[in-house]
Amino acid sequence: MCGRYSLGKNSDELQKDFPDFSVLKQLRARFNVSPGQPIAAWMADPAPRMDLFSWGLVPHWARDPAIGFRMINARAETLMEKPSFKKALQRRRCLIPMDGYYEWLSVGGAEKKQPMHYRKTDGSAFAVAGLWDTWHDKEGGFIMSATIITTRPNTLARKIHHRMPAILREEDYGLWLSSETFGYESLRRMMDPVAADGFEIYPVSTRVNRAGEEGEDLVFALSEPEVKAPPQQGELF
Repeated sequence: MCGRYSLGKNSDELQKDFPDFSVLKQLRARFNVSPGQPIAAWMADPAPRMDLFSWGLVPHWARDPAIGFRMINARAETLMEKPSFKKALQRRRCLIPMDGYYEWLSVGGAEKKQPMHYRKTDGSAFAVAGLWDTWHDKEGGFIMSATIITTRPNTLARKIHHRMPAILREEDYGLWLSSETFGYESLRRMMDPVAADGFEIYPVSTRVNRAGEEGEDLVFALSEPEVKAPPQQGELF
């Protein structure tokens, strides 16, 4: 899954990584983006346009917007089976920029987990596949929300988890945002795991466990993990 990510770039820095797409001028660097918070994404309108969405998809037919907290991710393999995602896959696809995501590695049992940061080795941003929708309340208000699509892990990501965000290849950005209707197989190909070349994973501070924490130091690599496996039976240290 993907339950936390970083986009440690302001609008000018992000624009350099995505020269073909317009970027909201008010974007600021964020290092601990959490579910329920506003996230930036490009949608087709009909040309690509960046907007802010609440992280956690609220389908237009939902009775309660709180459903979004259960829909921060969507599995690529079952999108066509879920009413929440099937129509969005055909008409409401989006690109979600990030420069890394967090995953928690179990250490010495399920209770102990070391946060890890997965990113490009050159620090540049990339885009993951997403879906969006707009929910309206009875008073005329609305919520624009989005979910991150996950897929099978590549050879690097599988070291820490059995899922990873569907990172798109640059040549597929335009196709993914296209308003054209594609067959599922064409879309599925775009959501296949990206090659592990050019990416890295490293341990980071457990401060990232708390959604309210922020700061560039959250993505700094630790010289050694903070969470360590307990000594084996018979060991003293």
